[in-house]
Formats: sequence, structure tokens, C-alpha cells
Amino acid sequence: MLKCKDIAHEASDYVEHHQHWWRRLLFRLHLFLCANCRRFVRHLRLTRQFIRRRGAPASPQEVEQVLSQVESRHGGSTGAQ
Repeated sequence: MLKCKDIAHEASDYVEHHQHWWRRLLFRLHLFLCANCRRFVRHLRLTRQFIRRRGAPASPQEVEQVLSQVESRHGGSTGAQ
């Protein structure tokens, strides 16, 4: 039987389906019995989904382009002093 410590160490492999079928079965058995580990794995999945949906940050060129557009719309004054 896996321990909570094992779940914490292997949660990423479980979520990414990088475990052998037998280890995955033991992992699921532990999750069935342990509400805290279920919560931990659920939060890990949600965090990964959030990061994937968030997308890549804007490049410096994209930031400059947006700032230029804002400045041109406001007559060169962005309100910054």
C-alpha cells in the first residue's frame, strides 16, 4: 500500500500518465481511501490546467506594440509622470 508521502512524490507522474499500470492501480487505491491525497491530486490537475490555458507571456515586442497603440490613441499621453 502506498503512503501519502509516495503520492506526493509521484503525483505528477500519475497526472501525466507516466506510471506503470500496476503502480497506477496502487495509486488509485490510495486515492480511493485518502481524501487528503485526492484533494492534493485534484489541485495539481487544476494548477496544470490553469498554466496551460494561461498561455505564454507577451514578448517585449508585443508589449511595445500595445503601448505604442495606447499612446497613439491618447495623443502621446499615457498619464504616466
